Amino acid sequence: MSRTLVIGAGLSGLSTAWYLAEAGAPVHVIEANPQPGGLIQTSRVPDGLVEAAARAFTWSDRTASLFAALDLPPCFAREESRRRYIFRGGRARRWPLTPLESARTAARFGAAFTLRRTKPQANETVAAWGGRVLGAAATTWLIAPAMQGIYASPAESLSASAIFGKARSPRARLAAPPEGMGELIARLHRALEMKGVTFEFGRQLEDLDPSVPTAICTAAPAAALLLRRSAPALADALGRIRMTSLIAVTAFFDPHPSDLRGFGILFPRGSGISALGAMFNADMFPGRSARRSETWIYGSASGNALPDRDEDVVARVMADRGVLTGRAARPHSSYIARQMNALPVYDTAVVGAQSALPGLPAHVAIAGNYLGRLGVSHLLDGAADAAAHLTGKRAAA
Repeated sequence: MSRTLVIGAGLSGLSTAWYLAEAGAPVHVIEANPQPGGLIQTSRVPDGLVEAAARAFTWSDRTASLFAALDLPPCFAREESRRRYIFRGGRARRWPLTPLESARTAARFGAAFTLRRTKPQANETVAAWGGRVLGAAATTWLIAPAMQGIYASPAESLSASAIFGKARSPRARLAAPPEGMGELIARLHRALEMKGVTFEFGRQLEDLDPSVPTAICTAAPAAALLLRRSAPALADALGRIRMTSLIAVTAFFDPHPSDLRGFGILFPRGSGISALGAMFNADMFPGRSARRSETWIYGSASGNALPDRDEDVVARVMADRGVLTGRAARPHSSYIARQMNALPVYDTAVVGAQSALPGLPAHVAIAGNYLGRLGVSHLLDGAADAAAHLTGKRAAA
């Protein structure tokens, strides 16, 4: 059997290689960076655990199967993580709408549902969909901050069809490896090598060999370049996808009796806080830190809008945290992860790329965070689909 090539050794690439190897295909992985993992990197520092990107999986049969195969015990989210907040009127709220706004939102949605008008319209943004189906208050204080927290883009930039066009799975519990997401990457890499998968790091591939079955597991811009000869229409569609940049700042503070307890908090635009949101790491999973561990997220479609100097980033966190808590506290330590052009903007370009997928040659598959929903659990689903496309063997869910 000819060797199958996987381009990219992030989670999509590693899991695609896993499902290919499980189907009996010999696999070779090429990665431009010097190590696997892509955006997912974990560090154990003196104050606790630091994640550069994703922190957990949504637990599913496929996720459970992968953890079991890697002999990796899941660490499930704490009960406190069910509490989530939105900042409005100078304070954190579990539910940010007033009783009158809640009643109007329910009535508006009920009318749209009865008239079957909840489905996104052509070229409708999430902001426009929210205003039409839920009303202005729910869009401003619920939909917009949620979209910024998940997709790191304003609701006015997001396509309602791309976000809501696919059936949503019910919210499931969250799980992570005990030592963070990097532990899964390390175990997956090691398990693949034991299966005979070979790796080549520090190499940038610029074209495809039509005689080699290939899974492209890169970001959209790199995938567009690789497909420019074999699938020009799809390459053109992928090339239109805009990317947004993120800065994640994990800071460790002394605990305080008035600290919010829960998963985290989202900050609507105009709230007086420039961060998209903050996550409370030690409340999510046990063993993350004995201190108060928070990760503050800043994002921009233009990387130039984000601070260049580390001291400016920390100063922004302290200013935003001061507005949230009413206290001035400098962190014991802070760790900054810059993720430039990290996430796709889920606008109409993503819908166009998904529509162009039938133009993919039979010997090429693609997997990435621009093909469906964001989230590492969905990346596993996409990887299984890519492997099935190349082998004809559907991976077990």
